[in-house]
Order: sequence, then C-alpha cells, then structure tokens
Amino acid sequence: MGKPEHSDHQATISSDAPPPPYTEGPRPESSTSSNINPLTKVNSPYQPFPPVLYAHYQMKIFTTVFHLGDETNKKLFAVSVHTGWTGKGPGRPGTILHNGPTDKDPMFAAAGEEFGEPGSTISPNSAITLPPLSAGAPGGRCTEIMRSTTSQGTAVFRFTIEVQQGDGSLQRENFEWRKCKGEEAKIIDPPWKTGFKLVRLSHRPSSSVGEKSQEVTSEGLEVVATFFWNDSWSLMDPFKLEFMGSGRTGALGDRFALMTIITGLRLQWLRIQSRTNERNIQRGEARFVPGA
Repeated sequence: MGKPEHSDHQATISSDAPPPPYTEGPRPESSTSSNINPLTKVNSPYQPFPPVLYAHYQMKIFTTVFHLGDETNKKLFAVSVHTGWTGKGPGRPGTILHNGPTDKDPMFAAAGEEFGEPGSTISPNSAITLPPLSAGAPGGRCTEIMRSTTSQGTAVFRFTIEVQQGDGSLQRENFEWRKCKGEEAKIIDPPWKTGFKLVRLSHRPSSSVGEKSQEVTSEGLEVVATFFWNDSWSLMDPFKLEFMGSGRTGALGDRFALMTIITGLRLQWLRIQSRTNERNIQRGEARFVPGA
C-alpha cells in the first residue's frame, strides 16, 4: 500500500489574517515581483478557460472518469477519481483534473484529503495540488489548503491563491465558496437547484464596471464564480461551473481560474460524502485536533 504524500509547500488561510506568503522553495522578496504565468508552461490547448464548464458523465457502468466541457465540446478535460494508492495521483484520495480529454493526459491539478498524523481524524481541510508558481521550482508541484467551516449559519470553503494584477504581477488574495441559502439563493436559475458561489473577499467591485455577469453579495463583495447542481439530479450532466464578473473577463488570471475549477470539483466530491452539510462540517471541526 502506498504512502500518503506530504508536501512541504503548503499555504493556509485565516479569515482574520492577511494572505500568507507563498512557501514554494526559494522565492523573491515579494510575490508581486513575479510576472510568470505558470499555466502557460503546461501548454494546455484549452486556454483561456471557457466561461462556463459543464460536467458530462459517460454511459459506462465501471468507470471513474467523467469530463468537463462547454456547449460545443463536451470533452475538453477528463476528470478521474482515485483512491490515492495507485501511484498515478498526488498520493491521496481525491479527484484529478487532466490536461486533456482522457485520463491518460497529464495531471493538471488535483484535490483530495489533507491527512493528519497517523491515527488522527481526517482533517476538515482539503489539499489542492497545482503546477509550480514558477518554472523549475523544487518538487514540481505545490499544495494549497482549502478549509471548510461555517459562517453566519452557512457552509463556506476558504482558500488563498495568486491573482493577476494590472501590471502582470501576482498578488495572493482570499476567496471563499459560500453555500447559496435564503436571499442569496435567488442567483440560481432552473434547472439548477442548489450550489455555491465563489466570493472575492479582498476586493469590492466598482459600480462602473457594468458587466452583465457581475453579481455581488449582500455585503457588497464580488461573486467571481458559481457552482450549481442540476435540479433533476441528472446522472449524465449533474453540475456546471460558471465564471462571473472579473473571474469571467480573465482579469484574475489562469492560476485563479484553475484553482476555481479544481476546488469546484472538490465541492462535488464533498457533497457526495455529505461533507458540505453545515452540521457535518461543525462535527468534523470539533473532532479534528491537529497533531493528535
């Protein structure tokens, strides 16, 4: 049996603290000094990412692979679910996004469990594996952390990622996937019934933007993506991810877009396991003691 992978390149997030520094090997004094777009090193033929991605499942009984695509091509990216012990993934159970239409294509990003010490309860956090921030970085990959918690009675999943600035540099910003409930759920149109919206916590949009796709939360924060599940629980087309506002225009950069897609896929897996339920999140937080 394989051994779970532990990365030394992890970044965590606190809701009341500024974004933490990126810790991937030797780095410049400030992340804003870098104008490297690491995703161009991956040479994906599907960039820029489509503004809307739909999940498409296959008519096969025994398969762990499905696809993400747009309205013109249902198979832009393959997504595979893995156990973590085959040696093909990042060393932990979860989901792999492939850089192409088959599971034979290389791993683009992955999302899975953040293992604690042996014998401890599995962490309520998720480990997100991404390409390195810059070419030639030690280890070849980096790991971000998405933390599940509850806020104002709803489930939220928080992470930090580099966002492209107007001058081409990168700056880390805080985001959270927030479950749509009550008045906030009015953003959902049929046949989509339930879901999450991705809120940009570090920035308030300008009222002069005038983007048709722009949405804001009740406190005036920008919604940069949504992740909705099908009202009919369709087995073939169960969910969609849509970029909005500055997320839709591409202004936030490819790294942000990739992080949005892979964390959305993680939400799908957590939902299947009933781990997007507020009570279950609270129970998981209460049981988990880091280092126990």
